[in-house]
Amino acid sequence: MKLENINKVYLAGIGGIGLSALAYYFLNLKKEVAGSDLIESEVTKRLLDKHVQINFKQKKSNISSNIDLFIYSSALPDDHIELLKAKELNIPVYTYFEFLGLLSKQYKTIAVTGTNGKTTTTAMLGLMLEKAGLDPTVIVGSLVPQWGSNFRFGKSDILVVEACEWQANMLKIEPNIVVLTNIDEDQLKYLKE
Repeated sequence: MKLENINKVYLAGIGGIGLSALAYYFLNLKKEVAGSDLIESEVTKRLLDKHVQINFKQKKSNISSNIDLFIYSSALPDDHIELLKAKELNIPVYTYFEFLGLLSKQYKTIAVTGTNGKTTTTAMLGLMLEKAGLDPTVIVGSLVPQWGSNFRFGKSDILVVEACEWQANMLKIEPNIVVLTNIDEDQLKYLKE
């Protein structure tokens, strides 16, 4: 996927912590960003303040042929009305984690995973790399006070990302380095023996 060929991105579930980080990523690339979510929140308010168009009613008419990329939360059902419309219009469609996998190929990626401590470790690692002058891009599962966001846009080739074990989603990311905080018997039904 060539990001330079993308002008407009639609994020279904934009109020989620991961997709909201992608909204900031695309805004930093000067792309048009729109999306939908079921409820207003502090996350959606921050995005509205950045002039992101958010639809709080998810419907077919939200999706048009001028959308170049559709990324959605894995929480959406397969028969979600916006997802079906995007597929009908042949818009490239990815889950959040599938897109992270594609993005990870374009960077020297550090993936932080484990059953506990991912968010804190991701934020600390991003802050350390920033202080060391390495200017990383960071996608983290919580607001980091120093950035005022759950996202940091860097100009280097380093990406630090929180890699979630839910549904074995961390396996979609292709990291150069894995930081494994700990191991526990969690989410085993999604992993093959």
